[in-house]
Order: sequence, then structure tokens, then C-alpha cells
Amino acid sequence: MSDDFYLESGKARLQEIAVERADALASLERAKLQSDYDTAGQCVQQLANLDSEHNNLVGLYNRYVASQQPPPQPSPEERKARTWDRMDWQDVVDMTRTSKYARNIRPDDPYMLAGYYEAQRRRSRGE
Repeated sequence: MSDDFYLESGKARLQEIAVERADALASLERAKLQSDYDTAGQCVQQLANLDSEHNNLVGLYNRYVASQQPPPQPSPEERKARTWDRMDWQDVVDMTRTSKYARNIRPDDPYMLAGYYEAQRRRSRGE
């Protein structure tokens, strides 16, 4: 992910924020030296805004990185504990493979798919 456009853009903005923050701190010190309360107040507000921007950007970065990760895979125990209405397609295939007639069935088997579609039709009819 080191060549990700969004991550690189965010990193560049964080560097800009750091430079702006250092500049605001220097301006605050100059205002303090000159006893300029108006400028000092503006510098303090600018520091607060920059800190807020930094926090928002870091939060966005964390959410983006989390969205790029694959969803966690359930453990075998969690899969076995699922009720029939919570099963996904892989659970159905695994359950079908417990039959002595379908030990090597593939998820894209035409008969497997036909059975799934028939179950969906029956469910829609209320059977």
C-alpha cells in the first residue's frame, strides 16, 4: 500500500499541517514577545484548527486503511454454530459435502445451484 495515491496525499497534507503548526507556534512566540494579544489569540485559534485538521485526517486515514483490509474470516467453531438462516454459500457447500453422495461437490456445480434457486423459489412462495 506504499504506492496508494490516497495515502500519499494524506501524508503530504500531514506534512503541510506540521509546517503550518510550527509557523503558528513561532508567530505565537513573536506575539508573546511583543505583548500582542490579538495576534496571539489568532495564533491560538489557528493551532486549535490545525490540531482538529490533524485529528480528522488521522481518523480518515484509519478508516481508509481498515476498509482496505479483508473482512475477518470466521473460525470453524463460529461457522458450525451458525443457524441455517445465517449461513452463507460456503456454509451450504460445506454442509452438502457431509453427504456421502456429494463429498467432492464444487460451489459452482449446476445441480447445487439449481437446488439453491429452487429453495429460493419455495421461500418466496412461503413453503
